Amino acid sequence: MNKNFKVVQIHGLSGILILGFVLTGLVCGFVIFPIWVIMNAWNAIAGDILGGPVINYFQAFLLWLAIALIFYLVLKNSISIKIQKEECIDSRDIKDIVSEIKEEKDTEAEDIREKKETRR
Repeated sequence: MNKNFKVVQIHGLSGILILGFVLTGLVCGFVIFPIWVIMNAWNAIAGDILGGPVINYFQAFLLWLAIALIFYLVLKNSISIKIQKEECIDSRDIKDIVSEIKEEKDTEAEDIREKKETRR
């Protein structure tokens, strides 16, 4: 088990209230505010300037959902965030790791050659 893993424990009513405030803030920040921005931007650009239809909150939510899904599908593998603990590795350890990798590649190459020779 990972020794650096920390468990957050919620105690009593104050812990539940803090959790509620945090969840409410996340929902407002990632759902309600973007919907409000999308609705006002659409209504200002398409409704007022271009003379097109205006949208309500539900339609802005659907537009936000479509935009979020498109971003997810397009950027699914292009963005990755990695968090790791920095460890100091000696140059000897690095040389050992590199030599192990070279040995593994050599044995794999020999196995492939043997398989090709047995097929002939």
